[in-house]
Amino acid sequence: MVTFSRDIPVHFSDTDPAGIIFYPRYFDMTGALIEDWFAEELGHPFSAIHEGMRYGVPTLSLDISFSAASRIADMLRITLAVARLGKSSFTLDIRAACGDDERFRMRQVLVYAALDGKVKPTPLPDDLRSQMARFLMAEPAKEN
Repeated sequence: MVTFSRDIPVHFSDTDPAGIIFYPRYFDMTGALIEDWFAEELGHPFSAIHEGMRYGVPTLSLDISFSAASRIADMLRITLAVARLGKSSFTLDIRAACGDDERFRMRQVLVYAALDGKVKPTPLPDDLRSQMARFLMAEPAKEN
């Protein structure tokens, strides 16, 4: 399975007065990771997708579990893989760790959508789908 990762340092501006990361900052970090993945690996930069606000990839659902706190000067490795690839939607498996210490796991469902007036799910373009398929996680073995 191919993954997309970034190392992201935790800065003072990411933390609360106790020096622990303010959890909404994780959403900024993962949003930037997804945008970079689209541009660098999928060949579909957001600037091109959103041009004229014709298409977008809004989030349908988000499920996150926190395992441990992140603090100033931690170096987080945030990794993305595709858990499910549907007709117009896709589910990302995003994880963050500092060394061997996992910090969070997130499942985020996004949809490729036309934005002309009303947000309407639209089938993923074939070239985008084929690029995403490279990041598809292996299915778990089925029990007999």
